[in-house]
Amino acid sequence: MSDFDYEDLAGMQLNDAELLSLVGPGGECIFNWTTKDGHPVGVVVAYIYKDGTFWTTCAERRKRVPALRKRPQSGIVVNRDGKTASYKGDSIVHQNGDKGFNELKTWFYGALSGAAANPQDEYRQAFAKFLDSPHRVIIETPGKLIVGFDVEKFRAQTNKAIAAGLA
Repeated sequence: MSDFDYEDLAGMQLNDAELLSLVGPGGECIFNWTTKDGHPVGVVVAYIYKDGTFWTTCAERRKRVPALRKRPQSGIVVNRDGKTASYKGDSIVHQNGDKGFNELKTWFYGALSGAAANPQDEYRQAFAKFLDSPHRVIIETPGKLIVGFDVEKFRAQTNKAIAAGLA
């Protein structure tokens, strides 16, 4: 009898460098929150990741905004190239009129649009201006890792199990 345990997924997690490589560049994530009756719901949104925090945006009238103001517990899932990371956190909704919002939106809209990195790119500059609408909010979610998973490691484990006749 072998000590090989195919159901043990402990070796499939992502290390710190792999996690940073996955979430660090930003891109798209699934942003999740709960409805007033407790059901989870999520949407795909663009995000920026900085210093352990996910930053997203939407129009203030989106249903997630009042939901997050009442129940800030949220989740973020990033999935790219066979690697997945799930985070949880308490979201903070920032809006026009909040102290420091002008500085926040300048940084965030520049980062999200790519205008900060490409100041000569007219499209990116126009996109940053487009984001700056009066009823847009910025959602800050400090993320605590729940699980990071690498499907390539899982495939290698699966092939090992099959070769050993244990699957």
